[in-house]
Amino acid sequence: MNDNHKSLWQRLFGDSVRAFGVVSLVFLASLAIAPAKNHFSEWRHYQHGYLKLIRNRSDAITLQRHFQGGIQQIWLPDLGVVDRCTSCHVGLKEASLGDVNVQPFRPHPAIPHKLDQFGCTVCHRGQGAATTVAEAHNSTLAWEQPILPAKYIESSCGGCHQGTLPGTPQLNQGRYLLSRYGCVHCHTVKLSGGKIMKPTDDPPSLSHIADKTTREWIYAWLKDPQAYAGTATMPNFKLSDDDARDISAFLIANSTSLPGDTATLSAKTAVDPAAGASLYGESFCSSCHAVQNAAGNLVGGNVGPELTRVGSKVKPEWLKGWLRNPRTYDAETAMSHYRFSDAQVATLSGFLMAKTDSDLLANVHLDAATPEQIAHGKRLVSDYGCASCHEIAGIKKPENFAPELSRIGSKPVTQLVFLPGMQHTLPEYIATKIKQPRAFGQGLKMPQYTFTPTQIDSLATALLAFNDRSAGLSPSLTVAAKSESDYQPAGKAGKLMADLACLSCHRINGHGGDMAPDLTWEGSSVQRQWLVDFLKNPNTLRPALIRRMPRFNLTDGEINELTDYIMTVYQSAAVDRDSMPLSGYLQGQVELGKQLFYGKYACQGCHIVDTKTDKGYIGPTLTQVGSRLTAAWIFAWMKNPQALRPGTVEPNRAMSDEDAQALTAFLISQKGGAKSEVAKK
Repeated sequence: MNDNHKSLWQRLFGDSVRAFGVVSLVFLASLAIAPAKNHFSEWRHYQHGYLKLIRNRSDAITLQRHFQGGIQQIWLPDLGVVDRCTSCHVGLKEASLGDVNVQPFRPHPAIPHKLDQFGCTVCHRGQGAATTVAEAHNSTLAWEQPILPAKYIESSCGGCHQGTLPGTPQLNQGRYLLSRYGCVHCHTVKLSGGKIMKPTDDPPSLSHIADKTTREWIYAWLKDPQAYAGTATMPNFKLSDDDARDISAFLIANSTSLPGDTATLSAKTAVDPAAGASLYGESFCSSCHAVQNAAGNLVGGNVGPELTRVGSKVKPEWLKGWLRNPRTYDAETAMSHYRFSDAQVATLSGFLMAKTDSDLLANVHLDAATPEQIAHGKRLVSDYGCASCHEIAGIKKPENFAPELSRIGSKPVTQLVFLPGMQHTLPEYIATKIKQPRAFGQGLKMPQYTFTPTQIDSLATALLAFNDRSAGLSPSLTVAAKSESDYQPAGKAGKLMADLACLSCHRINGHGGDMAPDLTWEGSSVQRQWLVDFLKNPNTLRPALIRRMPRFNLTDGEINELTDYIMTVYQSAAVDRDSMPLSGYLQGQVELGKQLFYGKYACQGCHIVDTKTDKGYIGPTLTQVGSRLTAAWIFAWMKNPQALRPGTVEPNRAMSDEDAQALTAFLISQKGGAKSEVAKK
C-alpha cells in the first residue's frame, strides 16, 4: 500500500514541473466552484421561473422591463436592515400579478409602507442577508431569526406604532389583555422613550378585607376565582387546600377595621325583589356591572366587578355602607356616589344580597386559624407576590418579582426550555407558556389563566413586538401612543365631580373613560338651562343605547355648582357660544334648512327630528336640539365635526356657510313641545 502511495506521489509531484501543473489544476477547479454554485443558485432558479411565468402574459413587455436580474438588495442603515429577499420575490411590486398565487412570484398586498423604505425583514423577520431559502426563512447554526408565522405578523407593526391601530385588531387586543389582566403588575415592560407599560385593572386593597367578606369566601376565591365570577381577571394559582386555608387566615387576621365602611340602617325595609330590580335598572348599574342571566349569558358592562353571586361574597352591613358612600371604603373607586336614601340603600342591598350561589361555599368548612397557619399564610402571600397587585398592610410591594418582558420578542431559542413535542420557535414557546405556565417546571409561580386560543395568539403577538429592534428604534421612526393626561377638575366643583366619578365615564381634556360623551368643550356646546334640567333628571339622547347616565339625587346647590363650572371652564376657543342667537331666524331660512336636512344631506338616516317618520337611531335625537345646543356650536359642527370631536362618526361634508347657517336655523327651531319662535324681517 505504501508503495502505491509513493508511486502516485512520484507521478504527480516527481519534479517541479509536474508539481506546478497539478497545483494549478487544483487551484483552477477551486476557482470554478464559486461560479458554478452561483449559476445553479436558488435565487437564479426563481428568477428564471419568473421570466418563464410572465413570458406569455399580455403585460409581459412591461413586466420584463421592470425585471432586474442578479442579487437584489435593500439597505436601510437606520433600521439595521439588509434585505436580499427581492432576489427571489421578484414580483412583489407588480400589482398586475394579482392573479398569481404561486410563491415567490405573488405581489405584496397593499400596505401603507413602501418596500424600499422598510424592507421585508422589519415585518416578516428572517435572515435578510441570506441568499438561500433555508437560511433566509429558518433558524440555522449561523442565524437565529426565522420567518415570523403569518398569524403573528401584526407584532411587527407594534415595533414602531405604540398606540392603537385600526388595522391591527390582534395586536390591539393583546396589548389590552396585558394591561387589563394585570400582567404588567409582575412583569416590567419598558417602552421606547423610557415609559413603562401600566396596568389598567383595579385590584382591591386587602387591608380591610374582613369588613367586606368572610374567610370562607376568600378560601373559595383563592381555590378558583372563575367559579365565583366567569369574568374575574385574577388567575388561578392552583393552591392546595392547606395553602388557601392559610392565606385566607392571614388576610383576615391582618385586616383592620375601617370606621364608617359598614352601615346599620335605622329604617327596616322589607325585601321587595320587584322594587330592587327597578332601582337597579333606574340606577343603570348594568352600565358597569355584568350579571349572568337565566340563559347563562353575561349582561352588562365590565367597568365594575360581576355581580352574579355578590350575595355570597359581601357582608350585608358592608354592602349598605358601600351603597351609602363607596368612597369611605375605597377613595379611588370608579363607582359614583349616588346619594341614595336609607330606604333606597335597604331596597338595593336586599336585591343584591339575594344574588347568591348555594354551591359556592357549601363544602367550605374552616376551623379557627392557628398562629402557625397565619404565619405560613403571610409567607405564601410574599412568595406568590400578592402585593404586586393588591395593597396588603405589612407587605411591601415586591420589585422585579417576575422576569422583565421588554425584549422577550428577541429572546434566543438557545435560552428556552421546550416541552416534548413543541416546535422549537420563540412564538410557540410564548404561546405555550401563556397557555400552560406550570408545565415548564414544578416550582414555577406563574398562575393559570383562562385565555381562549384567540386571546393567547393576541398576547403572543403583543409580546413579540417587544424586541431588540423596537427597543433600540430611533425616536424619528417611532409613532408614540396618544398619551393620557392626568387632568383633574379643580375647586369645589372638582371635588363634587370626583365624588360622582364623572371621569369613569366621561373624558375631559384627554383623561377619563369613553362610555359617555367627551365633556372638554361642553360649556360651548350646551345651553345652561338644559344642563341644569339634565343634571336634575338625566334623559336619553340616543334611544338605541342601553347605557345611560343615572340620576344622582343632587341638590339644587350642587347642580348649580356643577353647571357654573362646566359652562365657565369647558369652553372651546374656536366656538363663541354667544356669537349666534338662539331664536329669531327667518322662516325661509328655517325651511331651507329643513329641505337640506331631509334632502341634500339626508340627516334623517342617523337622526330623528320627526318622531313619526324619522328612523335614525345612530346619532342623538334632535327633537329638542334647539333647547339643548347653542347655535354657534351647531354651525361649527356642521362646518367640521372632527375639529370639535376627533374620531366622531359624523362625516365632514365640506358644507358651505350658507348651508350650515340654514341647517343651524332649522335645528335651533326644534324646541320639543314648545312653539318655535321665528322672527320675520
